[in-house]
Amino acid sequence: MRRQPVATLSVLAVLSLLGSCGSTSQSAGTTAASATPTSSTSDNQALDTLIQGAEPLRRYSLGTDRLGVWVCHVPVGVRASLYNPVDFRLAIDPTALVGKLNKYVTPYFRSLSNDQYEPQFVLGGEVSITVTQNDGDCVDTALAQSDDSMAGVVVIADAEHAENQHGGWGRTGTPCEPSDPCPARTSGRAAYIGASDFHPDWGDVPAVDLLEHEIGHTLGFPHSGGGDGYTSAIDLMSNSAAPRDQDADRRDAPDTLAVNRLAAGWLPLDDAVVATGAMTVPIVPSRSPSGNRMVVLPVDAYRFLSVERSE
Repeated sequence: MRRQPVATLSVLAVLSLLGSCGSTSQSAGTTAASATPTSSTSDNQALDTLIQGAEPLRRYSLGTDRLGVWVCHVPVGVRASLYNPVDFRLAIDPTALVGKLNKYVTPYFRSLSNDQYEPQFVLGGEVSITVTQNDGDCVDTALAQSDDSMAGVVVIADAEHAENQHGGWGRTGTPCEPSDPCPARTSGRAAYIGASDFHPDWGDVPAVDLLEHEIGHTLGFPHSGGGDGYTSAIDLMSNSAAPRDQDADRRDAPDTLAVNRLAAGWLPLDDAVVATGAMTVPIVPSRSPSGNRMVVLPVDAYRFLSVERSE
């Protein structure tokens, strides 16, 4: 059954734009000279603050984003509480993994961005940790082995996570000078998840929604859905598995909020209408290629409400 169009309302504190799962987030990198700015200024200070704060990350979110892919081998008996304390380890071929990510994750982001962002997954390799190490060591080892062409790394563990632990995390990385290259081994930009979403029980197509969520974090997208957990079914950065409640065969995450599109440069400021009083604004779905896709309702110098249409 086709869902009826709905308008969605979100509240954004602009100072919390950059985020990640857990406590592994780092500050954003800086923009490359080739990045195209969303716009210069609007009629709202909070909106301008968001755009200016997101500008450094457009070196990743506009154009091709080259991401190295690694499999991390976790030893049986590992002490980190993150991992399920069983002997099972999933056999993951990194070359096959790269093929699947390019086949399934890349088209998702091309659609999400109206072809303005294309993650390109390339072969990294395999790394291993010891029984006293953890997920951070998986990523650090992959970063150390990455080459200068990789703007980020994606690390998939061969061990499943414990039921009471998070599924993964993503981070934007530390700043680079605007005019300098910013390879992942310099910035630390990375996404990491456990093995569960690549278990053979999923069939030929793995559950890539969680990885898409973590890649969202590498672009600076914060969590949404309120303070009680991942409660929103309409945003990549909330309950990424929500589409499977309607379609059991769905493997991708849902859409994302217009404010994330704006921050990434996928939605120009001309498509965001700042309300200056009582007014009627016809809007098109936020995933449209153009038109009034977002209405900004100012709250104060640090916050605004955003209204968009989803269908």
